[in-house]
Amino acid sequence: MTDTPVEKSLFQIIHCFHQYAARQGDVETLSLQELQALLVDNVPRFMDSLGRKELYYTTELFQAADKNKDSQICFDEFLYILGKLVKDYHLQYHRQLCAHHCAQHSLY
Repeated sequence: MTDTPVEKSLFQIIHCFHQYAARQGDVETLSLQELQALLVDNVPRFMDSLGRKELYYTTELFQAADKNKDSQICFDEFLYILGKLVKDYHLQYHRQLCAHHCAQHSLY
């Protein structure tokens, strides 16, 4: 049986985490620099389109996710970051959908 698209996506997320975590220090955690590189390299349109390419966005996200305050992001903490990203993507999706619908029906 082949993997579904969602299963493939989940595997890619796990692989991506470990690929960036292995760059320096602990291979099971991300530093702030590793997280910034992961986001800029893997979700560049999102980071650009919402003005989140600046380090302050990643720093705030990092600090909010670092529940044990060890200045590292473990995989569980990374899941919190993914949740935030998915929420932001979902909001952006609805804004685009609404703008498209409003333009089609001359609502603005």
